[in-house]
Amino acid sequence: MLKDNYDTLALQVSEGRLTIQRSRFLSFAYKITSVNEAMAIVTEMRSKTYFDARHVCYAFRLGVEGEISKSDDNGEPSGTAGKPILGRILSLGLSDVLVIVVRYFGGIKLGTSGLIKAYGESAELALVAGGVQQVILYDTITVAYEPNLTGTVMNLINKSGGAIAEMGYNTGLSTVEFIIRKGESEKILEKLNSIFGVSAKKVLPLQSQLGKT
Repeated sequence: MLKDNYDTLALQVSEGRLTIQRSRFLSFAYKITSVNEAMAIVTEMRSKTYFDARHVCYAFRLGVEGEISKSDDNGEPSGTAGKPILGRILSLGLSDVLVIVVRYFGGIKLGTSGLIKAYGESAELALVAGGVQQVILYDTITVAYEPNLTGTVMNLINKSGGAIAEMGYNTGLSTVEFIIRKGESEKILEKLNSIFGVSAKKVLPLQSQLGKT
């Protein structure tokens, strides 16, 4: 079955605070929907909110499979900031998430391992504070059929777990629009369209969020 769900933050924004060897790490986790949104937040943090900080590092991950990701060290040694931030997003299995960690240098160098640990822990503090919410993707399907096939069509929809959104009648045909998990949509489309007198097609997908326990 096509993957149609993933975990993201429950809160829109969450924060964390960490001090190591007088360096202050301020971490922020955001629920995001696009690369442009992520970069706009990063730009705002770097140019305005925390313009006086030594480093403003980040990582983000987007998509059902987390297929889009990016990280940036912002002047820290390569691989010591952005990568551990992204690593914590991955370890928690989250997507559609941006994490920014702001560092105010305290005068004591932390070394490579110290930086990796500090940025990773800072990122996790903000992510854990944000909680977890499951996102489930849905498709909307519309069906036109001969009125005498109502029982057959409704039976298939009910068995597939679809939820009826609207029913009607148009130019001699009965119509129904229903919502179903994206992972099940191709299967139900194939079954419906295999019936003579039935025409089913997918319309714009919907997205629903359900709290994860």
